[in-house]
Amino acid sequence: MVQLPLTVRLSGVSFGTAQSNIKTFGSPDIRWFALFREAGNQHDPNAIRVALFGELFMGYVPKEIARELAPMMDSGMEFDAEFVCVNRHPRHDIVGLTVKIVEMSPSVTEGNKFRKGGAENGAQK
Repeated sequence: MVQLPLTVRLSGVSFGTAQSNIKTFGSPDIRWFALFREAGNQHDPNAIRVALFGELFMGYVPKEIARELAPMMDSGMEFDAEFVCVNRHPRHDIVGLTVKIVEMSPSVTEGNKFRKGGAENGAQK
């Protein structure tokens, strides 16, 4: 069972617009990212997309963790991801993002600007 809060490195950071989004918005100033289920994802039915404002794709929750969180989200629980750090490789331009996944209470999630939208933008494989 997943123990929250949980710090993870996002997967799928080379897909779609993730690289430019992480380079632009991966900072302590942008503290929170939303998690959205992608039950229709052809590569992983448990996929959980991490996005800013519901639109700017940052990456995915790693598969092994999504496998446990997806049913919880499907039953109505909501989670957000707090910025921890940008992961940089010393010899390559590719970046990643480490976040801390936390459960959000209903009073916090209602009206949360980071959850607005939720469109399936940016994560095209």
